[in-house]
Amino acid sequence: MLCENCNKNDATIHYTEIVNGVISEHHICGECAKELDLSYYSDGLSSELPFAKLLTGLLASKMLLQQESNNPMTHVICPKCGMNYDEFTKVGKFGCAECYNVFGPLIEEHMKKLHGNSVHTGKKYRNLNNETEEINDFHKDLEILNAKLKESIQLENYEEAAKFRDEIKEIKERNETNE
Repeated sequence: MLCENCNKNDATIHYTEIVNGVISEHHICGECAKELDLSYYSDGLSSELPFAKLLTGLLASKMLLQQESNNPMTHVICPKCGMNYDEFTKVGKFGCAECYNVFGPLIEEHMKKLHGNSVHTGKKYRNLNNETEEINDFHKDLEILNAKLKESIQLENYEEAAKFRDEIKEIKERNETNE
């Protein structure tokens, strides 16, 4: 069988192509396979599959386009800044504050694509009011204990001073482990 591309050499590579349910068989020679970058089929030493990668990429992008075109939310446009969903996915950030409300239903999927997850898993945010009160209480306790420690030392009550010293040390260690 002759190569269907050059009609000169014997066809050594045979593959079946299915496009939109239509099956077609192709028969090409090694030289034409090299020209078409089908080196995997013509050269047994190549470890890459460029033709397979190309087909996989084309099929994946076609399926993605079909999914996006079937989704009516992808045609939404922000009334304030005019940004559409395609621009949002390309740029990766909003055009204005209203975009968050407009693209809200689509954000979760986009965040999964960008970051691998749509839920924040980093450090926890603290309540600043409670934290400020805790810091103030901590410092007040330390001031009181330090004053008692100094007073005990001045009165030469070393046993009581040792207790205050140990209590101060314990409070500082507890504070370090909580941070």
